[in-house]
Amino acid sequence: MSHRYKILLGISGGLNGILVLALITLSLLVSQEVLPKCLKEYDSNITQHDDTGYSEVNSDRRGNIHKKDAGHCVSRATGHKGMCSSEWLNYQEKCYWFSNEMKSWSDSYRYCLGEKSHLLIIQNQLELAFIQKTLKQSNYVWIGLNFTSLKRTWTWVDDSPLDSKIFFIKGPAQENSCAAIKENGIYSETCNSVFKWICQY
Repeated sequence: MSHRYKILLGISGGLNGILVLALITLSLLVSQEVLPKCLKEYDSNITQHDDTGYSEVNSDRRGNIHKKDAGHCVSRATGHKGMCSSEWLNYQEKCYWFSNEMKSWSDSYRYCLGEKSHLLIIQNQLELAFIQKTLKQSNYVWIGLNFTSLKRTWTWVDDSPLDSKIFFIKGPAQENSCAAIKENGIYSETCNSVFKWICQY
């Protein structure tokens, strides 16, 4: 009996060692954000917005933004496997973050870059419906779409053009126009206006 007992103790000790190593490895991955935490519950306060309308602020015009530094951030959305950092909402292999404060379009753009993400790029009607349903409010929210004076067209922050067959922008398309979303559509607004915004990766 004592021989079998020693064998069982040896096996259980080996298994415990393996479990401890696995736990240490997972802890290191999480601490280095290689394996980010999934968002279990989405705090509904993130998307609760008050009626403040919009106002103008003195800030750099959208034309002063250089997007060459954003390439690596925008490319993160490609091949994303559905794992989101804390406070980010997961939907169809994308992660979304809804701001509580208000900024101009260019300041919102910079904020997202600072978070290793980019302003929201909407790829289809299904995603548009999801975002509008999540907003549950009537105020404007910045997305990653602006009217570029060079190309004279609506362009996403990853330099892809807007597909006008899928999306209709309400309002004038002119220099210093940026897109803001509401639960009933996408609107052209002055880029210096201050709204909440959505980042994604």
